Amino acid sequence: MEMIRSIITILTIVMILGIAGLYTIHVWIEKDVKENIAVVKSMYPGNAEEALLSFLLDDSNPTIERTHIAIWTLGQIGSKKALPVLKEYYQNDPNGETCIGKHHELLCQYEINKAIEAIDGHRLFKHARLIK
Repeated sequence: MEMIRSIITILTIVMILGIAGLYTIHVWIEKDVKENIAVVKSMYPGNAEEALLSFLLDDSNPTIERTHIAIWTLGQIGSKKALPVLKEYYQNDPNGETCIGKHHELLCQYEINKAIEAIDGHRLFKHARLIK
């Protein structure tokens, strides 16, 4: 009986640590999403979604930032409005092999694929409430 209590205690601790870890990651990602939104809203008018799309579509912005700020964040907030734009940029390269080492020149296909999947509902935790 003592062994069963020990196992239950250990499993409970592991589960609590796992939940705390997931929550910490969620909060950390949300902080990054808010920072990215603040950056683009200081540059472009509209709500978060519109400003992120404007940032993405503006070729004068560095390509690597268009990927890491706009594409990643649009995926995180689940932007349905961005889906056609992302699909237009996507070249059916889910592993991003065409852009390896070229992130200063090309939008990352791997990140575009992840954003499309997130928007299509293949992500457990989204930050959709930040879309405004």
